[in-house]
Amino acid sequence: MRESNPFGIEERKEQFHEQSIYSMVLLYNSIHSQMTSFLKTYHLTPGKFNILMVIQHRGSDQGIKQVDISKHLIVTPSNMTKLIDKLEQDQLVQRLAQEGDRRVNLIVITQKGVDLLDEIWNKYCAQLKQMSGELSTAEHRQLAKLLTKWLRTFSGGK
Repeated sequence: MRESNPFGIEERKEQFHEQSIYSMVLLYNSIHSQMTSFLKTYHLTPGKFNILMVIQHRGSDQGIKQVDISKHLIVTPSNMTKLIDKLEQDQLVQRLAQEGDRRVNLIVITQKGVDLLDEIWNKYCAQLKQMSGELSTAEHRQLAKLLTKWLRTFSGGK
């Protein structure tokens, strides 16, 4: 066994799946840590930021059902409720009763939320670019294609 990098990932014959998954987990942890620090300066967590992004881009002016937000994120329903409660307290989102069915709440982003995302967006993109390292555009495309292919194994091939 030989170590393939300073992170302790061992390269073993016929065990490349372990190396791939372990590398992905280490990469995720590093990215999450850096993005958490970046977003903290805006009083956001990655979860809150992602919810705001889904609401803004999937809900537009009409809003989006809470259950539909969770379809785009890896968040449990109870955690989703807590995060939306906090976003509502910060006046970044608002809950509105759906016309015709008052049991269903639509979540809409407030102007304050839109302004915050506008303020963050360019810096956020720069942070992502910096974290993407030394990969070329072609390598990024190849990686995205491979990860999407891999992701399909978890969604029944869709």
